[in-house]
Amino acid sequence: MSHEEYQELLAANALTALDAADARALAMHLDTCVECREQTSNWEETAAMLAFAADPLEPSARVRENILAALATEPQNVGATGAQRRASQVLPFERPVKPARSPLASFAAIAATVVLVALSLSLLFVWKQKRANDAEVARLSSEMRKTQAELQHEREVISLITSPGAHMAELAGTNAAPGAHAMIAYDKDGQAMLMAKGLPAAPPGKAYQLWFIKDGKKMPGKVFKTDPSGAGTLKDQMPAEALSAAVFAITLEPESGVQVPTGAIYLVSGT
Repeated sequence: MSHEEYQELLAANALTALDAADARALAMHLDTCVECREQTSNWEETAAMLAFAADPLEPSARVRENILAALATEPQNVGATGAQRRASQVLPFERPVKPARSPLASFAAIAATVVLVALSLSLLFVWKQKRANDAEVARLSSEMRKTQAELQHEREVISLITSPGAHMAELAGTNAAPGAHAMIAYDKDGQAMLMAKGLPAAPPGKAYQLWFIKDGKKMPGKVFKTDPSGAGTLKDQMPAEALSAAVFAITLEPESGVQVPTGAIYLVSGT
């Protein structure tokens, strides 16, 4: 406690209005502070003067008569000791009666609690429902994008195979992928589109690569990966010399692609 805070207690101390803790703290401070001791004396003198500031009032004769009459009717404890007589003159202290809580207030508190719990449960349900809806929207959006991509791919395939001078070739699975098959379509300008199905999942770091083979010369195409069902698509530009009587093959290679085939052949067209 600071010096200024002790000074604020001096007036209350002169009127004996401090609680026990503040009174003890102030007493310890007064032992070491001359200034506060002087101010304490001034405050005590002021408090003493207040007792004489008011005009004295003489009680009326009726008040005196009432007091005497009350003493005359009060039973005397003749055989009681001094302590017993003093105890009999002590007025009992009545504890304040705590007002009973009305049933309506109790019901209102219970109702408020129930409403709060219900609101909390409702918010939790709405939050979970929102998360579920968000997940469903994300799933549907992903499927929609996939479907749009497939439709776009089919439109491109149809446009390609219906163009003048278009060709198609079928690729069959080898012993490495007996259940796989693919179709490749290309136009007179060498724009080619490959659609493969049933290929095994490529190991990490690997991908499938398209090859154009003409007169024993193997010309590299692009690489592609499959989805979980083993389907994959690819757009590529055929070399000019492969536009006539070329053989198409698909091998498993490093995902960056190679210039010379190193992996097993998974799909190949007829020679």
